[in-house]
Amino acid sequence: MDWQEPLKKAVQYFKRSKYGECLRLLNYVSPVALLGIDSHSRRTCSKALENGGKDQYAIYDSRAAVYEKTLKLREALIDVKEAIRLAPNRWQCYFRAARLFLLIRKFDEASKMVDLALQKVSPTDDKNRSTLVALQSQVLESRKRLSCHVGMLPTELLSEIFGYLVEEDHTVIMLISRVCRHWRTVALGDPSLWSTLVLSKRDPNRKSAWWIHRSKGRIRDLYLRRSLEEKPDWSLDKLNGIQWDHLRSCHLEDIDIHTQLVKASALNVIAQLETLEIRDKLMDSRDEFGKHLGDRLRHLILEGALIWLGDLQVHSLVSLTVVRLRERFLDDLFQILSKNPEIESLTVNSPFSAFKTTPEKLFTFSRLTSLDYGSGSTQLFKFLRLPSLEHLSVDHCIQTDHIMLCLLDSQTTRLKSLTIDSCAQVSISDLLQILSQNPSLASLTLKRLSGVADPVLNALRSSECCPALSQLDLSSNSDVTSALLVQVLKSRRTVSDPPANAPPSEQGRMEEILSLTVNECPGIATDTLAWFRERVPYFSCVYMTRQNSTRR
Repeated sequence: MDWQEPLKKAVQYFKRSKYGECLRLLNYVSPVALLGIDSHSRRTCSKALENGGKDQYAIYDSRAAVYEKTLKLREALIDVKEAIRLAPNRWQCYFRAARLFLLIRKFDEASKMVDLALQKVSPTDDKNRSTLVALQSQVLESRKRLSCHVGMLPTELLSEIFGYLVEEDHTVIMLISRVCRHWRTVALGDPSLWSTLVLSKRDPNRKSAWWIHRSKGRIRDLYLRRSLEEKPDWSLDKLNGIQWDHLRSCHLEDIDIHTQLVKASALNVIAQLETLEIRDKLMDSRDEFGKHLGDRLRHLILEGALIWLGDLQVHSLVSLTVVRLRERFLDDLFQILSKNPEIESLTVNSPFSAFKTTPEKLFTFSRLTSLDYGSGSTQLFKFLRLPSLEHLSVDHCIQTDHIMLCLLDSQTTRLKSLTIDSCAQVSISDLLQILSQNPSLASLTLKRLSGVADPVLNALRSSECCPALSQLDLSSNSDVTSALLVQVLKSRRTVSDPPANAPPSEQGRMEEILSLTVNECPGIATDTLAWFRERVPYFSCVYMTRQNSTRR
């Protein structure tokens, strides 16, 4: 049977989008033979080619068109390659090949095919030449749109960007090194990106070897987790490759590196630390480690660690956190605070007994802006002045009189957030005075207190009390009622148009409450919940029973 007749019929089927019938005819040579390709092998010679000669390129080109329409791009490329071999001077074959390469985002090959097509088309054929030029522009535009611009950055700049990401989250270096070959080369070529080593029970031997090698031993931040004790094949000797002089931050959980530093003759490294975190459950004394600390230390975190704070010879602390220490006298805490007048953040959640020896003078901490205190005894505040305090959280203190008087005597007027939780005695008059003299207070939390919420809510109805307040949490207070809350929310609306850049206290207006939490408040009536939800973007009211909790 002549091959031209089935080809003509196939073209008609193609124009009518009947690609299945079209492909059947293009594959047809005789009742028992197929022309071209199946899914497993490629027949490069066939009876059709023997009968039709090189004009058979039309079958391959037509079948490539069918495959292109049905998105069988691999088969289409194979056929168009055969068509080019049989008819190397026909620009249409190169044109089809360029379109196929563009579809699979092989822009270099697509551009090359367009150039070859332009060489084959007649110089006077303006219409087809303009079509090819348009395709070339499309290839260039697609390349520009889909190109990896980050990959074009100089290596030094890309490494700098990676450094900012790793500074925010040291674990991101693993993701960076797996994105592509170029990123991995840059990541592995910059030792500073591997300067944070965190070791736990998860394959510590291999990880320590990798990090020490990739950082060239320049580990700056070292984390040794408690779970390392579960790995009998791991020992501190695995850290031998570290250049200890580069260490600036050390985080220890029941791991003693003091002996390792002694073996490495590197005890001087302790005095170079800028951050030290010790969280112990099993360790005994850390005094041997602590006595080497120096004035480069800026951040100190102690949890459960047995160390005498008053003996530390550190005068440069910016932040101090002490949690669950064994019971000490306030003298110990006061001594380290008096040595560090530039401290900015203080967290105390550890039992301290009253002073054995009363301090002889007051200390003013002009830079202390954040204070989280939960120590039981508040005698410490009799000897502190905190004029710059912005964030204060007090919990589980027997009474708060010393704290309130400290704020009043310090003339603290910059508070932005205040939390009082589970304190037995709170002076209402002192608290209201503090609220009135801190117009920038935006967050107020009063939880599990007795007789405090009612007078505070009444005060909040006035524009002179906390005009900037937007977050209010009064959970677990029996004197909170729906009626009072409704009055507060209605009163806190803009009463005049504020001038630009003026603080709330000077604007003649009050901020609306955007977050209201009244969990475990029995005075909140169920029929008012819908009203609160309509007017407060974030509203939470959870009523607890003995059996379960129910969200109202």
